[in-house]
Amino acid sequence: VFLIGTVVALWLGIGATLPIDKSLTLGLFQIDSTVKYHDIGIWGRFTLK
Repeated sequence: VFLIGTVVALWLGIGATLPIDKSLTLGLFQIDSTVKYHDIGIWGRFTLK
């Protein structure tokens, strides 16, 4: 239990210093997190024409 807790604490501690797209996997796995919303989003996107 101690070793598992230590590994998890180190994993999350290192991940806290990385950018959000690499924080959980530490860059070991490729996750396509580049979801792009054109003209829509959480807050909406307003364009003046």
